[in-house]
Amino acid sequence: MSQDTLEVRSESDAAPAGVLRTLRELPRSVVVLLCGVAINRMGSFITLFLVLYLTGLGYRPAQAGIVLTAFGVGSIAGVVAGGSAAERLGYRSTIAVSMVLSGLCIGSFAFVTQYGALLLISCLAGAVTQVYVPAASAMLAELTPRERLVMTTAVSRLSLNIGATAAPLLGVWLAGYGYPTLFLVDAATSVVFGVVALLALPGRTAGAQATAKRHGKKPGKKQGKGRDRGYAALLHDRRYLLVVAAIFLTSIVEVQVQAVLPLEIQARDVPTAVYGVVVALNGALVIALELPLTRFTQRLRMTWPIAGGTLAICGGIALFGLPGGAWVFFLGALIWTSGEIICAPSVLAYPGLIAPPRLRSRYIGALSAGQIAGIAVGPSVGTTLFQYGNALVWLMCAALGAAGLLATYVGVRGNAARL
Repeated sequence: MSQDTLEVRSESDAAPAGVLRTLRELPRSVVVLLCGVAINRMGSFITLFLVLYLTGLGYRPAQAGIVLTAFGVGSIAGVVAGGSAAERLGYRSTIAVSMVLSGLCIGSFAFVTQYGALLLISCLAGAVTQVYVPAASAMLAELTPRERLVMTTAVSRLSLNIGATAAPLLGVWLAGYGYPTLFLVDAATSVVFGVVALLALPGRTAGAQATAKRHGKKPGKKQGKGRDRGYAALLHDRRYLLVVAAIFLTSIVEVQVQAVLPLEIQARDVPTAVYGVVVALNGALVIALELPLTRFTQRLRMTWPIAGGTLAICGGIALFGLPGGAWVFFLGALIWTSGEIICAPSVLAYPGLIAPPRLRSRYIGALSAGQIAGIAVGPSVGTTLFQYGNALVWLMCAALGAAGLLATYVGVRGNAARL
């Protein structure tokens, strides 16, 4: 396709399509964006190896954990700031600046060993690394016809999952040459993505024209009153806030797979290898099945895949608390993974579909912030409950799943007219 969604598409061209047709008709800019995100994700080693690097320098595990927590705190701030930056600077500039600054921060880990400096750099790295997320997601929404956005989001998730699968393997190999080499490669992938974004992605004008044609308004004309701009506008969209809250709760549940599931498996004297198989099973099924199944879920009213998928994610993880052997963990993994496959493409496309055009990046930033916040607080909540009783963690997951189901159902259904 020679022109990137700046053409007027016929209704049939924009209709929901299968995997192969969607892949064939992806705009060139979308292909560049997805490839850049995948390569950057494949080269993201900082959170995987930071604790090992710091303990290798002689710092205590608790000190290393604080540095990693600083990265998470910075990530929350960064994704919120990214929503504002995308509106003010434009999507392309935000992506480019974020990635170049990310490269500089991550690369500095190769040369800094003083604890206070490492703590500061980690927080800054977490922030600038996440600034690009709302801009990239908003650009994806602008360059994709509405009827194709759920499928295109599934393609985006596939590229991310492939990159996430390759990152640990590539990181282990690079770590053999020393952690400074690993961090410098990580930094290089970020800088390359930033440069490619600056040279190959459309600027503010292209995005404005695409939005204007879709909504029948003149490019450059301000949409909405001043009071509707900024994150304050989200306070008026209470149904969307319900969805953000549900994502926060679901993220608390999902992170228990990393925080508590290994402890549960160990407590039952089940072989540790089962944990590796459960995680690998989740990744393999998502990579293999999410795209073909999205062909069908994209045709459903969005309420059902988001609400039903949320319940399946939390319910599947809650099943890890059932008495039994390894089969319990495999059953829970299958249900949890099915929920992720059903829910994730729709929920990630959701803010791009319902947000006012000028606030799209902020809506995406709010959703991402809710997710990151859940991932940040989830481990401490889960491990604390686990100390008082194994079953409490999984009962919490079930309760949060019920709350998430209700919040997404009310929130998404209430905004159905905007889809």
